[in-house]
Amino acid sequence: MKTFTKQISLSAAIALALSVPAFAAETVAAFTVLGLEKAPASGDVAVLAAQLPALDADVIAVDSVERAAGQIDPLQTLADQLGYAYRFVTLATDAQGTTRGQVLLSRLPVQEESGPGQAGRGYVRLADGRHVVAVYAGSGEDPQALAAWVQSTRLGAPAVWLGARGTDADGFTATALEGASSSGFAPGDAGKVALHDAAGKQLAARLLSLPYAGDGDAARPWMDTTLGADERTRLLLGQMTQDEKFQMLRSYFGLGKDGGPLPEGAVGSAGFVPGVPRLGIPAQQSADAGVGVTNPGGIRPGDFATAMPSGPSTASSWNPAIAYAGGATMGREAWQQRFNILLGGSVNLQRDPRNGRNFEYAGEDPLLAGMIVGESIRGIQSQHVISTIKHYAMNDMETRRNFHSVDIGEQAMHESDLLAFEIAIEHGKPGSAMCSYNKINGIYGCEHPYLMNQVLKQEWMFPGFVMSDWGGVHSGSKAALAGLDQQSAGEVFDATTFFDAPLRLAVEGGVVPQARLDDMVSRILRTMFLHGNFDNPPQHQPIDVEAGFAAAQRTVEEGSVLLRNEGNLLPLADSAKRIVIIGGHADKGVIGGGGSSMVGITAKGGNAVPGVLPTTWPGPVIFHPSSPLEALRAARPDADIQYVDGSNVAAAARAAAQADVAIVFATQWSAESVDLPDMQLPGKQDGLIGAVAKANANTVVVLETNGPVRTPWLAQVPALLQAWYPGIRGGEGIAALLTGTVNPSARLPVTWMVDESQLPRPHVPGLGFNPEQPPVDVFDFDIEGANVGYKWFAAKGLTPTFAFGHGLSYTTFAYDNLQVNVEGQRLVASVDIRNTGARAGADVAQLYLKLPQGSTTPIRLVGFEKVMLQPGEQRRIRIEAEPKTLASFDTATRQWKIAAGSYQLQLGRTAAEPLQVVDVELPGIVVR
Repeated sequence: MKTFTKQISLSAAIALALSVPAFAAETVAAFTVLGLEKAPASGDVAVLAAQLPALDADVIAVDSVERAAGQIDPLQTLADQLGYAYRFVTLATDAQGTTRGQVLLSRLPVQEESGPGQAGRGYVRLADGRHVVAVYAGSGEDPQALAAWVQSTRLGAPAVWLGARGTDADGFTATALEGASSSGFAPGDAGKVALHDAAGKQLAARLLSLPYAGDGDAARPWMDTTLGADERTRLLLGQMTQDEKFQMLRSYFGLGKDGGPLPEGAVGSAGFVPGVPRLGIPAQQSADAGVGVTNPGGIRPGDFATAMPSGPSTASSWNPAIAYAGGATMGREAWQQRFNILLGGSVNLQRDPRNGRNFEYAGEDPLLAGMIVGESIRGIQSQHVISTIKHYAMNDMETRRNFHSVDIGEQAMHESDLLAFEIAIEHGKPGSAMCSYNKINGIYGCEHPYLMNQVLKQEWMFPGFVMSDWGGVHSGSKAALAGLDQQSAGEVFDATTFFDAPLRLAVEGGVVPQARLDDMVSRILRTMFLHGNFDNPPQHQPIDVEAGFAAAQRTVEEGSVLLRNEGNLLPLADSAKRIVIIGGHADKGVIGGGGSSMVGITAKGGNAVPGVLPTTWPGPVIFHPSSPLEALRAARPDADIQYVDGSNVAAAARAAAQADVAIVFATQWSAESVDLPDMQLPGKQDGLIGAVAKANANTVVVLETNGPVRTPWLAQVPALLQAWYPGIRGGEGIAALLTGTVNPSARLPVTWMVDESQLPRPHVPGLGFNPEQPPVDVFDFDIEGANVGYKWFAAKGLTPTFAFGHGLSYTTFAYDNLQVNVEGQRLVASVDIRNTGARAGADVAQLYLKLPQGSTTPIRLVGFEKVMLQPGEQRRIRIEAEPKTLASFDTATRQWKIAAGSYQLQLGRTAAEPLQVVDVELPGIVVR
């Protein structure tokens, strides 16, 4: 068994497990806002940072901030020095990339915040341990939309509006600070504050003090919405009996045991924890939701949901707003189907294209995956539904997932999979983490003290609760002391319900301290308070079908990657009057992945192609009823579009020979619990594609796959579109891309290798159904370590079929004048991008750091920005690097450290295609 150099002892594990959220010892009398009339200059930051701690302002607000595209905002540097959170609320951006807006710096922890794509407004939810405050910023929007937004986020908390909107916000009244209004506070006052710049000149500043004025609830004080989640949890925990506490620590299988009745109160899904009516504690209803809200076997008659495109499709958009909108769609539909927990947030890295569950994940790079999944989580939780993040950690293969061990060094783990989790947690703030089935260096994920106690709860300060995966628990006291807070459906999936009688005995015997039990319960209750489970419980309502369709189709359109387009075969020319669609059941629908995430019932009905094997777990193989054939016919009514199923290769070739264009749809089904045996398209689809391409030089291939596949026919196929698993609007989205109604803008979130020979583990025995060789129980990830995907290819000098970040458009783009600004841990690049073609389109500017010769990792993605441009339009864009991607993880000090030295920054369209290069000097610094 591999151990880390700092494997913690049992006593240390207990100490870590007892780290409950800190509650304020004294009531804070008022919420304070320091308003600065103007932003400081860079030279004033150090002087200002020395003066501000004495004021102890909860929020520092600055209006009318201008930030040039390549500028590091002095206020961000100030925030770094003070240890405050920094939020820039964008009001407008010009063609030169100068952004105008408001800046909020927060001393108090940010518990929730608004997502991307909300230009002109911002929201943060802050808490001091006892009180909670909703802070809003921005202006210039429809008052009704603003009122609905405030109502959906505020949840009874006292609130402050900062900025130009001022006193006309509904329910808000003016304060003594100009441009600020409030609601739910006692009358406050403001006074001038003596601050000065580096030259000794006075800075105009006022400090607003708003006394808290909670209404209180004498009978149930924990229901006072003016209090923070920590304080409400403390008050409620003190009223719970030991039996009620234990009731919170295990969920039941929400579908019933062995086909029996559902647990009383369960609505029918993956997990159910009964509520405590006497205390007002609601039940926990958990739904599977990798790509939408599931309804297994139609157990909830009448319920259906939007089948969203797969995780790689969302990641291929390289657009956080797409991820947020998709998450919000799933969260909204979960809430409308009575669920308050969604088992989403899948962020395991793609280390191998054969992993059967890659379709739930977000690619191979920790920055891209962490950002995309983090925004999906934030979208889910914007609907007052708790999201998990999973599967923690290193659950990167499905073969014998309940038994195999992943071997990997500590530093490599932190710089790959754990970094993806860390970034997703920072951005998304999930309420729960789900520990994985597999072992990590010989220790099960759900009883791993290093991962759960030391890293997650101590170093990352994760305040939520850890639930197990279904069937992932192997002990009671050991798992509890290691950091597991809740066992999932143990009566069905585990050897026993460890978090019932066995854990009770351990607590009674002093093996597990009562304080640890209270911590487990507190983490669950706090999460439920924070995300509105008490104050805004789910209601059974019809879902908004059209809104779900729109979110799904936008994801398909931004997430389907045009990999090849020789001779500009696409978009389909008006002169293409005879079109034949071949194979892939394209006359009926589009394929989806199997297992617990499968959305089997949508507004369009169930499986469009029933009977495809396997029909039992992890199947059935499902095709969502969204026909590319019918969508293409609707998009091109002027053309004669026929369908051939492809079962007879000769017949398909004859049909292709008679058409102007032949479009072959090829599918690859994958599923949870089983890995793919190889990278080959199943059946005889390679032969079909080759025959059609030989018969018609104008052949387009559309792939609906789990990930990269071998493409032996590529040289004969001029156009290739990767559509992943495109969901319930897959047909419509693919048709829009093929016909040019939508310009492709997706970029690969994975490296498309030629075949298995380019993988770190070319041959893995035991993959697939009924393998010829027995499976292995150890996956040696030390082979590649942190060099996942494009980093492996760079380290080994390999050339893929398509590089990470690759993707084509129907227009062209040019880049010029790359500039870089470095200050402390902050690195900001700016560059001019111009649409040099005749169509509107979007490109993804990708910023890579090339490390010095001899570095273990040769190259890293450090930032990216997607930009939409009209023909001929030029814009200067800003790309800010994630500081941890500039650094290495020091296992001795437990810190991310940037090594001082010379580096090369590459601005490119792929990891292998630099367009602009700049040399930079990075300072030696610890990332905060």
